[in-house]
Amino acid sequence: MVLSWRIYLTIGISTHIMTLNQCHKSPATTVKTYENDTVVLPSCSPDGQLYENSETSLRVMWWRDGLLLVDSDDTNVVPPERIRLWSNGSLEVYRVQQKDTGEYKCNASRPAPWGSVIQIHAIEVMYPPSVHPLPESGELEINLGEIVDIACVAKGVPAPIMLWKSKGEVIPLLDNRDRLRFKADNISQTGRYTCVADNGVGDPAFATIDLKIRYKPIIEARKTWIHASPGIRVQLDCRVSAWPEAKVEWNFKDNKVPNSPRIVKQNNENIYSLIIRQVVSKDYGHYHCNATNSQGSAEAVIELSAVANLAVFKKESHPISKTAYNFIWEVDSYSSIIEYQFWFRRYKKGEEWVKLFIPSGNDAIGPLHSRSFNLTGLQEGTYYEALVLSRNRDGWSKPSKLAIFTTEESRANKADEYTRNDAQDEKLIPVVQLASMSQQSSFDATQSGTNSNHEKSLLTLLGFSILFNQWIIT
Repeated sequence: MVLSWRIYLTIGISTHIMTLNQCHKSPATTVKTYENDTVVLPSCSPDGQLYENSETSLRVMWWRDGLLLVDSDDTNVVPPERIRLWSNGSLEVYRVQQKDTGEYKCNASRPAPWGSVIQIHAIEVMYPPSVHPLPESGELEINLGEIVDIACVAKGVPAPIMLWKSKGEVIPLLDNRDRLRFKADNISQTGRYTCVADNGVGDPAFATIDLKIRYKPIIEARKTWIHASPGIRVQLDCRVSAWPEAKVEWNFKDNKVPNSPRIVKQNNENIYSLIIRQVVSKDYGHYHCNATNSQGSAEAVIELSAVANLAVFKKESHPISKTAYNFIWEVDSYSSIIEYQFWFRRYKKGEEWVKLFIPSGNDAIGPLHSRSFNLTGLQEGTYYEALVLSRNRDGWSKPSKLAIFTTEESRANKADEYTRNDAQDEKLIPVVQLASMSQQSSFDATQSGTNSNHEKSLLTLLGFSILFNQWIIT
């Protein structure tokens, strides 16, 4: 008996499909609604004409996904929950749910000669978006240089539009997409990625994926060279960036630096410090900050020295005539400065340096030492560059940064435009021959505010030397 019913149903459906092309179709209706609303789909009878003659029976059936919902002529067909047929053939769906979204087919028929009318209506139940991340854990760890593949699966009606954010900023994409693929070639790409799904119904939904990129340590020393005097406290710092977190060790003369009452190791987040509470002579040298994790290792070197710090030219330096310039500089040194070495040359490629030795002029004990010096015999309206080295009892300092200057007052303020960076200075400054600096030059210079005959004669000799050197260069 069951087999016969299935055959009959199949034949009926086939016959019905053949009739569709010959029947009348009324305009389609798509109803957009929200959950828990009530929807009434209009009957498919044309203009109500099938109801004018009460003596002629009218049969109305509604289908959903091949399932018969209601049949006006068959009382054995029980409508599903929340669905009922009106007397005029309309179909009511109350308290609609998301699962009610879809097409509903109405079939209104009468015996010949009227035939039947078929119409397909639709219900679209709109609901706010929801979204979940892939990977579902919301976390992804990869190595530097690998491909990042993250996605967000969104649901909602209408279909949500997706956008992505990182570090609080919207990621500019050419189209709406639920997936991101890119190469992790920079550790700055580490962080939280947020996908936001919005379809205009309710509040937007979002999900987050935390991306962590594994990379070997990166180390940066706050200062690569530190000036210190015996008896003072110093702190050596290096900044370490790594994932996974790196193990950091301090080494001095190929040995690990142990903790002691005098030497203490500390770290605050990514800053690792070595504190020497009281410097002694054996502490001078190079300290190595080593960081290691599963991805590799890195090192930063910091030198602790008693040699004077780099001299710094003061802004008060200025031209004093068309052929002379006054320099003022300061040096940080815990011990007295013995002498200075002053280098200058015309600001022109291929020029040779003129080197002068200048006594300190005082026996002050640190930490700050100042010197004023008048350089004469210069060419008018010409740009020059200069640098200074300082010597205390522990040796010569490194060269100062280059100072660009000119004797023409109207152009003096523009000299800063020619200032080079440190990398350029390294290429321009010759290697300092410390051995040759042990002998003081016969040239001297005037200290501002002094008028001794000895200094005047030295200034004259210096001016003659500079002019003679320029004549050779010219």
